[in-house]
Amino acid sequence: MTDTHWPPIEDPQLLARLALDDAGFLAYVERLMTALGARECPPELLERALGYPWARPARSYLLRGEDVSVLDQLPREEVDRTLAAYTAGERFPLLAFGSNAAPVQLQAKLAHFTGSDRDVLVLAGELHGFDVGASSHPTIYGSMPATLFASPGTAVRAAVLWVTATQFTQLTWTEISYRLGRLDGARFTGDERAYALDGPLAFVSRFGAYRPSGAPGPVALAAIPARGRTAPAWTQEELLADVAGRTLGPGTTAADLVRRIFADADGFVRAHGAVVRAAGLPFAFAGWTPYPADGVAPGDDAVAPGNPPT
Repeated sequence: MTDTHWPPIEDPQLLARLALDDAGFLAYVERLMTALGARECPPELLERALGYPWARPARSYLLRGEDVSVLDQLPREEVDRTLAAYTAGERFPLLAFGSNAAPVQLQAKLAHFTGSDRDVLVLAGELHGFDVGASSHPTIYGSMPATLFASPGTAVRAAVLWVTATQFTQLTWTEISYRLGRLDGARFTGDERAYALDGPLAFVSRFGAYRPSGAPGPVALAAIPARGRTAPAWTQEELLADVAGRTLGPGTTAADLVRRIFADADGFVRAHGAVVRAAGLPFAFAGWTPYPADGVAPGDDAVAPGNPPT
């Protein structure tokens, strides 16, 4: 199952999902979509889809339940104690570059936990040699979620979550469309005291980084800043509009796509999923080391309760 260098995952259903090959994973997704059914899409959910990856502090913060404390607004002594307590104990460094860096998303995913499993230290900084683009699939809430792609010379804004083993398992449950592994040799530099980390844990899309129609390569998410960026930066609305034109036909909009996904996610995936996936460029990084996983076949209910999959 796992060795001592990895956070422990003991849930056999989750291990089985991580171990699925591409064909098995697509069959698994189809079962989930069949059970979803039609949903309403009021204006606030359309706005939410277009607003991904949602608001987060520009700097490092400590999340305690519903409370968000930005570290550079705290006394220096308290910051030092916090860094020592969260980075030197029984926690693991997990890279966040999309919605998992947003307090509202972490609060939702960890809401049913108590004690230290409600608390997360989120260290903001830069991931070097990568950029953040869009996974080559829309989520059930209508957004194109974030994924990494190699970009030499780029330093993209990201964060490292210092999570407990329980939190790590929970977050992995919710990242359905992602592979879990480690970026061996990748360098993350945090804002706090020139904090540096090599080889963070990370999720990368099974479907690759989306390449819009006519584009030579993947595009970056405009909402996520970067230095030395060489890829064009697209907004979430631009990405969804490109997918709409590719699947629903010329003249359709991002809003049309989001509403279609809410009305019939299963039908959209069956009719157009292969077209969107074909536009994805697979993740390529020599230091990628997959999480070692095995287990029994996941059942139809193998989704973390109460959390939106991505």
